[in-house]
Amino acid sequence: MTGRTVYMAKGRWIAAWMACLCLFILAGWGCAARPERPAPPRVTEARRLATQGSSWYRQGCVKRAEQYFYQALEASRLVDDMEGMVRAHNNLAVVAMAQGYYDEASVHLNRAWELNEQVKSAEEGPLILGNLGSLAYKVGRYQEAEGFWRQALAAAEGGARHPGLVLHLNNLGMLMRQEGRLTEAEVMLRRALSLSGDTGEGSTANTYFQLALLAQTRGDLATAERHLSMALTLDKGAENPQGIAQDLEHLGILHQGQQSWERAADELDRAIRLYAALGSTEKVGAVFTLLEANRETSGMPESLDIYRGLLVPPGDEWESPLCQ
Repeated sequence: MTGRTVYMAKGRWIAAWMACLCLFILAGWGCAARPERPAPPRVTEARRLATQGSSWYRQGCVKRAEQYFYQALEASRLVDDMEGMVRAHNNLAVVAMAQGYYDEASVHLNRAWELNEQVKSAEEGPLILGNLGSLAYKVGRYQEAEGFWRQALAAAEGGARHPGLVLHLNNLGMLMRQEGRLTEAEVMLRRALSLSGDTGEGSTANTYFQLALLAQTRGDLATAERHLSMALTLDKGAENPQGIAQDLEHLGILHQGQQSWERAADELDRAIRLYAALGSTEKVGAVFTLLEANRETSGMPESLDIYRGLLVPPGDEWESPLCQ
């Protein structure tokens, strides 16, 4: 959504964000086998901070997460824990992207990559590549994004249980769908679905969400609705509020397309209230516009006044009470 251009690894240019993108937060303990001996206290503290930051991020509390990730970085530096520094820089890149700070994200990802060239972590390397792809995608460099995601996928292929494998497939499927490469997109997403049982409800929910958008692109609204309903069920099971809000928003859009105005009004009502609770002010505005269109066409909801209080004026900062 911005046209800013930044530099990233190996002299590549990147310069704008779209929805439904998977980013890769590294949890405090990673996925490798734990050491037999307890980690030193400072390393343990850095991992704890990273885990707390990841928890806040998944709740939509980006600024709170950022505080913990910076603390994790400093704790790792104090004992020269390079793996901890890789993790922290990657996580800081994610929260920078979430706030639209693409130059800052590029700096963190470059540093994470440089450090990992020495650490050579098979777990964290593909996740950094995945985030390099996400950054390229956000700033509108789609060919580079695909290249990074394919590199990430190849790096993660060594083990089907790699935490990023399904997410790379989801992102590639999303990009291919947006470029009209529908058959290729389906291949990626079907493979993601076949593997997603190993990676938890959140990854599976995103796969169903992407399959829903693919079906909607093909005009198969019944299949799209089934996939969105499954995504919503899984996101509820994973207690993923951002995913729940996104599923409800797109169910509302789908039902508007089917002229099911009452169902659309109900789903958009739930979506806008959840986005407001999360402090997602841009999404509140977008769903308000959908509610306006719904009312203009069908008279539902009866009034928009209750939603006007959820809108935040441009330039004002507001953070969800859930994050305090």
